[in-house]
Amino acid sequence: MRKGFTLVEILVVITVLPFVFVIMDGLFRTLLRDIPRSYSVAQENTTLLNMLEQLRQDIERAQGLPESFAELAANDNMLLIASEDGVISYQLKDGQAVRRKLTGAQRDSAEESRVWSLPHATVVWKVWTKDGKGYAVETKAHIEQNIRGQWKQKMANSHLYFAGSFGKAPVQR
Repeated sequence: MRKGFTLVEILVVITVLPFVFVIMDGLFRTLLRDIPRSYSVAQENTTLLNMLEQLRQDIERAQGLPESFAELAANDNMLLIASEDGVISYQLKDGQAVRRKLTGAQRDSAEESRVWSLPHATVVWKVWTKDGKGYAVETKAHIEQNIRGQWKQKMANSHLYFAGSFGKAPVQR
């Protein structure tokens, strides 16, 4: 008896092999491209959530939400928060969110700053006002990801932060 493959066995292998390659291609594509891409989106979302948590803390301790400070003006890319020791500014610029604690009337007198790198994130804030004074900040944020040539919004979220004790119930005595 000779060892070897029959013609039928070889034809079956030749017929089945392309289907196996197609399945393996999808698996390898997922392992080599989609998983690292999803991981980077999750990392950037974590950075974004850290920035939003710092923003929440600053707004909850705020004494107000001024429209301007020195030569700075609050707008779509700049948020100003009045605190006990000065004004805190948040600025969105070049794929970064920058937090600065301004103590003097000059822009150059920033005591400390913190930078979050958010190259694919979109953050939009809106100050809610009543009687001309800001009392809350609404934020909407998401990460943009290019999937097969189309930009998709991932990890979208929305928050509303109240300044100072505005959103808290008064203490009963």
